[in-house]
Amino acid sequence: MRNKKLFAFCAIVMLSAIGLLLFDGYRSVNHGETASQDELHGHSHDDDHNHGSDKEPHHNALSYASLVTSDAPIQPILPYEEGDEDVIRLGWVLFRDTNLSSNNKVSCQSCHDLNTNGAEPLSVSIGVNGVGKRNSLTVFNVAHNYRFFWDGRVNTLQDQIDGPVHDPVEMDSSWQKIVDYVTASNQYLALFARADLTPSEETIKHAMVEFMKSLTTMNAPFDQYLMGDSDAINESAVRGWQTFQSLGCIACHRGTNVGGGLVMQFGYFGVDSRGAERSNDLGRFNVTSKQEDKHLFRVASLRNVAITSPYFHDGMTGSLDEAIKIMARSQLGKELEPDTVADIKAFLESLTGERPTILEELQNEQN
Repeated sequence: MRNKKLFAFCAIVMLSAIGLLLFDGYRSVNHGETASQDELHGHSHDDDHNHGSDKEPHHNALSYASLVTSDAPIQPILPYEEGDEDVIRLGWVLFRDTNLSSNNKVSCQSCHDLNTNGAEPLSVSIGVNGVGKRNSLTVFNVAHNYRFFWDGRVNTLQDQIDGPVHDPVEMDSSWQKIVDYVTASNQYLALFARADLTPSEETIKHAMVEFMKSLTTMNAPFDQYLMGDSDAINESAVRGWQTFQSLGCIACHRGTNVGGGLVMQFGYFGVDSRGAERSNDLGRFNVTSKQEDKHLFRVASLRNVAITSPYFHDGMTGSLDEAIKIMARSQLGKELEPDTVADIKAFLESLTGERPTILEELQNEQN
């Protein structure tokens, strides 16, 4: 009898201990979930108490960028922190130097204006020997592209640089002439020495690539929205983002640059859908001569698209509203209602980021 009482007492003690452990575990899980929710919204209860309405969403957004999963269809733009400042500075000077062209009048900046949107307002670019064939693509966020040129013929920035340098219409020059010019310049020799480089085709390309990689436009409202700030974009932009996905636009315009990684047929639903007047440019076919490459063009990045008109490879469309309608008609076979166009436009406008901070730093340094 005595042993039975002892056994019962021990059983009660054990059950009580298990109950306490379960309760403590439940409380820990609840606490963890609460902490996760605080982290999701980018601040803690202490932050609310200490900062109130004075918080700066741009800085908070970067602090919880890890919440955007790697398989999300669109990734936010984060700072480029890998470049060497002296190399970037050298690339900046080279990018703006008209003496790299055969007539000493055309620089990279001539077609990619660093003071505005990284592109130009002309339908097609003008080089040393006259009017070119295609619209200038923005150089901002170019590091996040996988395809370059409108026909997507190269996959690296290093290879892309060869195009305008050798093109008889654009710069009509050669790397040997550029190397000779740079080597004869005391200013450049000092800049190369500061960057611990010796002038050559390889190092000139390297400096220009590093500079272009630094041209990121951060803190776009949509990036802030992706990183947890639900108030960063308005309701129309949210609807536009949802429609952008449901219509299938996201199939091609995805990744950090919301495009820039694929080549697709422009005018999938026929000549009439793209406009017969813009069908003379055969796109990638001009490079490969393959029938299946006719009218294949690089899928343009939609970053800053609201401020980089005119649109498409020929620069024939000046209105973002019209560009949206053309894409729906030519690529999706759909006619969109005005409200739908307005919502998609609001979403696209939310992809406009801040001017690259490196440009202000370099300009201030120059002054």
